[in-house]
Amino acid sequence: MNSLAVVVLAAGLGKRMGSDLPKALTETVNGSMLELVLSSASKLSPERIVVVAGHGKELVEQHIRELEAAQSLSKEPIKIAIQEQQLGTGDAAKAALPALEGFSGLVLILYGDTPLIQESTLNGMLHLHSEKEATITLLSAFAEPPSPYGRIIRDETGNYVEKIVEAKDCSPREVLISEANTGVYLVESVFLKPALDALTNDNAQGEYYLTDIIEKATTEGQRVIPMLAADQIETQGVNTKAELSLVNRELKRRRIQDLIADGVTFLDESSVFIDKDVTIGEGTVIGPQVQLRGSTTLGKRVTLEGGAYLLDTTVADNVLIRLSVRAESARIGENTNVGPFAHLRPGADLHSEVRVGNFVEIKNATLHDGAKASHLSYLG
Repeated sequence: MNSLAVVVLAAGLGKRMGSDLPKALTETVNGSMLELVLSSASKLSPERIVVVAGHGKELVEQHIRELEAAQSLSKEPIKIAIQEQQLGTGDAAKAALPALEGFSGLVLILYGDTPLIQESTLNGMLHLHSEKEATITLLSAFAEPPSPYGRIIRDETGNYVEKIVEAKDCSPREVLISEANTGVYLVESVFLKPALDALTNDNAQGEYYLTDIIEKATTEGQRVIPMLAADQIETQGVNTKAELSLVNRELKRRRIQDLIADGVTFLDESSVFIDKDVTIGEGTVIGPQVQLRGSTTLGKRVTLEGGAYLLDTTVADNVLIRLSVRAESARIGENTNVGPFAHLRPGADLHSEVRVGNFVEIKNATLHDGAKASHLSYLG
């Protein structure tokens, strides 16, 4: 397979997000949107990754260097390209060209505000591109008509893209097409540079559109292959708080499904919140209205009846945590029962087979093996 470079367009302001941060740095329940995109890209082992920054470029670069220091991304240093003015997606992609100097192969173009795209989908694009010997492979998605996205017009064989028609330019027949353009492209580098150099801003917005490279390719008789995303949620972009909520809901669903596959039982998964650094052992049962925050660790065969809030807390195997327990920076030993309505504050250290009952508060105190604090007590 050809060498791969990844370009992530992350120069957006994100005015509707209610923050001065670059939009790509908006936090999800699993980290920043840019972090999630770079994580998926890194799993493809690209030869180069280029992030195009603009608004708040210093913050973007700082964030990337912090991620690199944490060794959560590819081994190769990520290059930063700058889009000086917001002149459209085509201009943003063109800003990456100097960082691609000397590269020959495939260029994958992603977006810093589309954090749900998965490695499996990107690998699917790579395989299809190679199989069909395409010049461009684009990711499309199902969008219920009418939608604001550009429509994919396939040729008479149904195998190739003939053109992309923007929603405002669609005919009455074209507006009913449900296959939409996501803007995620896999492009041969030998075609990409001249195609970007040829872009013009002769349009109502005065911007350079990346979609214009599709028209150039089809006009030249190049193969443009569409790949329909298996799940349209992967292509969900984030421009508003409402769209961020959709993304967080999907990230939460994926995490819980992974935990279920690992042997964790949820009695009401819709009411549970789990931070990204939490670990949970197999055989654990989690009731409704549970929050597991920070670096909390649950051992095997733990039962949380419900209403619990655990922050940076370590729970050993075979522990029963009854209704409405709050624990912060605490340690709970194996075969221990806690609650209901107990509060373990920082420094609470419960050893094995301890019993802590209702309305007990513990701070900076150790309960040794077999100790009991049955009810209505403060230990600190």
